[in-house]
Amino acid sequence: MRNEHARKPAFVELESVDFRNHIEWRTLSPSVDYELEFLRLIRDRLDVKVESPETKPAWRILVLHAEGTDFVDIMCEWGHAHIDGISVKILHEALLRKLNNGDEARPSIFKDRVLTIPPEKRRDLLPPLHTLCDFPLTTRWAVTTLWKEVKLPVLSGNSDLLANWAPIQLRPYVTQYRHFSLDNDILQKVLVACREHKTTLTGLLQALAMFSLAMRLSPEKARGFIGTTVVNLRPIMSSKFLQSHNIDPNNTMANFVTVVDHEYDAELVANIRARANESSGQETHNRMATLEEFLWPTAEKVRGDLQRKLDEGTKNDQMGLLKFVPDFRLLLKDWAKKPRVTSIAVTNLGVIDGNPSNASATETEGELRGKWTIDRAVFSVSPEVHYAAFVICPLAVKGKELYVSCDWQDAAMDMTLAEGIVADLESWLRYFGR
Repeated sequence: MRNEHARKPAFVELESVDFRNHIEWRTLSPSVDYELEFLRLIRDRLDVKVESPETKPAWRILVLHAEGTDFVDIMCEWGHAHIDGISVKILHEALLRKLNNGDEARPSIFKDRVLTIPPEKRRDLLPPLHTLCDFPLTTRWAVTTLWKEVKLPVLSGNSDLLANWAPIQLRPYVTQYRHFSLDNDILQKVLVACREHKTTLTGLLQALAMFSLAMRLSPEKARGFIGTTVVNLRPIMSSKFLQSHNIDPNNTMANFVTVVDHEYDAELVANIRARANESSGQETHNRMATLEEFLWPTAEKVRGDLQRKLDEGTKNDQMGLLKFVPDFRLLLKDWAKKPRVTSIAVTNLGVIDGNPSNASATETEGELRGKWTIDRAVFSVSPEVHYAAFVICPLAVKGKELYVSCDWQDAAMDMTLAEGIVADLESWLRYFGR
């Protein structure tokens, strides 16, 4: 990418890509605590930018191997200007298929770890999102949304919900990262509980994070909250262009995302705090059971917000307004001067299928043992300075563990508060999965 800080950055046409500049192999000795090193690498590499973006694509892969074991962790890092999280999920599933089809011939354009891009393919890129997908806007919605952007926060009808408890700090930019995992038995019980209460894991995580903030912050610091869920646009994208060019968004690596907001008003938060105070002397499980009265309806509301978005499709979507922004640098600088809007964000990649796609029902356990599988998947992000104070990233492997990653900007949140939210999320999920 050229002129990444300019008003109109542009992608650069490359003749070749040297994979030696992008893929690194590391082998850890048995004396190294592998899991601690794995966690440290994620934490450290979240904030590392790609050097020389004008000459190198903005992605890296670290292949991590523990000496004497039969597994590797393939850590893919990328710039969000190029692709989204679902794209990397597509990449890992495609890589799994290729590894299990080892007899496939190597492309002639790939030699000595250098990919030479044929001239006719160098500009064979997807057009802008607004060409790929229609974003119809009603005048009333567009005017209302634009008015929210230009008016003062004190004039906003939801000023009590803004994340004033986490002021925007431009420096220092350091990402804090934690994660925990739940085995499949616990996960399945959590999902059963979600279905019984007409919600999803995303809805539950939104509600749990809000509950944690409500009980850990005083009413003086926060009367209400706004949460955001990142939504994959692929299932609802449609246009004549997609059909005429035979493009399947579900198998395309690109940036196809939008967001849906959830409001947790002052009355709801006050009721949660009151109920939490009333039950403060109870045993932990009894207290959790008492709070469920407010938890599940909140989680169901989040699911309702998301379902309405899926029903509406791309109509009245904020992505439809982006084409009217003349300079994104000025927009981001303006956002940085305002109070933070969002307290919580959830970006859920769902489930990745870690079994070989060509495995047949007749293959024995021994035959399957020789194939590549995905045993765990971890997803994390670098929080945007102006965006949500606390970001939750769940991802599970089919039939195996769920990993819940939590990210926040070091300067934006008190460490004790953030780690308390992480602990609350894990405790609640284990409570429902008991």
